[in-house]
Amino acid sequence: MRRVSLKVLIAAAISLVSLLLTIAVSYVIGRDAVSRLEHQIGQSLALLADEMQDKLDRAMFERLQSLDNMAAIGKILQKTDTPEALRASLERFQTAYSDYSWIGFADQSGKILSSTRGEYEGQNVSNQIWFKKGLHEPYVGDVKLPARSDRGPSPTDGHTTSDFIDLAVPISDTESTFGVLGATLSSDWAEEVRDTLLGSMKDAIPADVIVLDEARRVLFGPDDITGKTLDLPSIRAARPGDAGFAVEQWPDNTSYVTGFSKSDGYRSYPGLHWIVLVREDQKLAFAPVRSLQTTILICGGIVAALAALLAWILAGKLSQPLLQLADTAEGLRRGQKLEFPQVGGYQEARVLSQSLRSLVKELDAQRASLAAANQSLETQVQERTQRLAEQNIGLERAKAEAELATEAKSRFLAAASHDLRQPLHALTLFARALARRVSGNEATTLVAQMEEGLRGLKGMFDALLNISRLDAKLIDPAKTSVSVSEIIERISVGSKVEAEQNGLKFLSRSRDWIIETDAALLETIIRNLVSNALKFTKYGGVILAARERDGERVIDVFDTGPGFPIERREKIFEEFSRADQRAYGVNDGLGLGLSIARRYAELLGMKILVASRRGRGSRFTIVLPKSSIREVAHRPEPSPKSETAIHGMRILVLDDDPLIVAALMRDLEDRGNLAFGYQTAAEAEKGLSKGLAIDAAVLDFDLRGSETGLEFIKRMAARTNTDIPTVILSGGTDSATLAVLAKSGRPWLTKPADPELIAATLSAILNAHKVSLNGFNAEYGANASAS
Repeated sequence: MRRVSLKVLIAAAISLVSLLLTIAVSYVIGRDAVSRLEHQIGQSLALLADEMQDKLDRAMFERLQSLDNMAAIGKILQKTDTPEALRASLERFQTAYSDYSWIGFADQSGKILSSTRGEYEGQNVSNQIWFKKGLHEPYVGDVKLPARSDRGPSPTDGHTTSDFIDLAVPISDTESTFGVLGATLSSDWAEEVRDTLLGSMKDAIPADVIVLDEARRVLFGPDDITGKTLDLPSIRAARPGDAGFAVEQWPDNTSYVTGFSKSDGYRSYPGLHWIVLVREDQKLAFAPVRSLQTTILICGGIVAALAALLAWILAGKLSQPLLQLADTAEGLRRGQKLEFPQVGGYQEARVLSQSLRSLVKELDAQRASLAAANQSLETQVQERTQRLAEQNIGLERAKAEAELATEAKSRFLAAASHDLRQPLHALTLFARALARRVSGNEATTLVAQMEEGLRGLKGMFDALLNISRLDAKLIDPAKTSVSVSEIIERISVGSKVEAEQNGLKFLSRSRDWIIETDAALLETIIRNLVSNALKFTKYGGVILAARERDGERVIDVFDTGPGFPIERREKIFEEFSRADQRAYGVNDGLGLGLSIARRYAELLGMKILVASRRGRGSRFTIVLPKSSIREVAHRPEPSPKSETAIHGMRILVLDDDPLIVAALMRDLEDRGNLAFGYQTAAEAEKGLSKGLAIDAAVLDFDLRGSETGLEFIKRMAARTNTDIPTVILSGGTDSATLAVLAKSGRPWLTKPADPELIAATLSAILNAHKVSLNGFNAEYGANASAS
């Protein structure tokens, strides 16, 4: 029998267990997800069917009301001498309601006196149902099908099958009923109701809307079943008045997901008890379900494969110390002078190694004492000194390996951050392009939620970037005269909306203070504190107020949140620190907001104080330095806003990621510009060499080539002897990259960058470039005139 190694046994056991667990978890989760998704799809079709029948009943009620309003025809008859004048009134009414295919007036004896286009005038309809019913009360007749001979107001059966429904109302004066106003609705009316219901979804959802009468005849639907009688489980389930969905096979041998509902009238209109079906091909309807199942299977297979690989590696780690000890034992058996290695990995192997080492040492000591009783103490000391030296060398080696591992980890994190920012940047641009192209409440809401999620991710990356900038000491405050009231009002607008969405109150009180500070950093500090308060407040609200207290000017942020104990007041400002309670309804973030706020405050010479009690809320106080206070009269005049829109520009896009190139080009072209996209510096240089004229450029910093985006645009500017307005985008956030960008003198943004921010930055540098050119032209013109 062939012996199996311990490594194979361990790897096989772990792989088998992981595979079984993966299959079980994938089956349970997949079955539940698929079941929920199928039920959700069916319920959506049932909801469409129910809304369709409700729309039909409401529309029919409105048509009855419109005919009833025509009861004023009695007054018209009293003032009209000829049928031609009455016909003109009826045709004007038909023009206003184009879905009526015929309107006519019959006197009390049943003779049609006047009708639209003069159809059936002079004929007697006293034996028709609509006339009989209409003499006494408003009447809605059954659907007119070609097989019926008494199809409503058409006394000679001259109408086509497009006639859909009959309506009639009595015409009376103050004394008696003297006639009936009859009308015929066309099937175009039902088409309009269906299109109104589906709206923009009619192209996205390939569903058929089918209307049946009480006898299960198809009144409205696809041509191959119109006029036929159907008997399906969904129809039988709908007849008692229930609404729902079913998966069933139709007469064309195709399986459909069918939503059903029955008409139950509207207000005084009792309804015709129609059954409304909305069907969709099961293969198309459940295509997302099949895709989900495939994804779950693939993910399960990947997890199982990774588990098997991990098991093989782990088995190797477990068996390696034992193999080393076995090899040493075999060498000793052959008479070699060997020493058992001090193996690591796990406790049992280390204990076994130490025991064997001890055993061999004891045997050697006994043999040495028998062979040479005069072994000196100096020899023993030398041996021990040598072992210590070897251990020291091992420690030095371990230290060097640890430093190399730390450096490798830093490089990995930097590369991972860059690679993650690339697709997130492309997703942000594509999401904005998608938002311009979708319509309808549901689609717009989904895109808005997607953009909100991307903004959340961007916020986390930006927080990490801010920490990197602070660590690299790249933030140098640009102090100007700043209005505290304008900052508070700006923050209050968005914060009030966010608070109301979460059922909270938001109050603000500003002071007309002018201080000397960096406006952007101060606004970031206040926003971080307000955002943190809104995030952890479940009941009550948040107050943002500027006030004077104890002779100092402060900005307070109050909240009615859970608070925190006194021992955590300093820990909450540490990087990646999070509260004990989870944020209500939002992502907890990275725990950098308060840390960034305090470090910004230190840059501006401000202090942030905290007062909080568990269960009683918190107060964060920004203490403004007295040296920064300016009088109100010194407020600077607001500078005119530059135009932020870019339109009609020729813009070069250069990035080594084709997704980002495509997304940037789409966004710029959506704004009315002409974009030229390239993935390598060589391609872009070739295009410029062939005479490509551009107004501006958007370049990636790291082109993964011999030069960066900054070096490329500098070389192109030197070749053309002109300055090219350029925005640099960078996915790298390491200190070295940020330092190079900060020293370049060109505007730069980190990925993922908001499309509006890219457009605003392009607009700003283009406006600045335009002003510079105008100044140069004016000076050149003046010099030319003087000469």
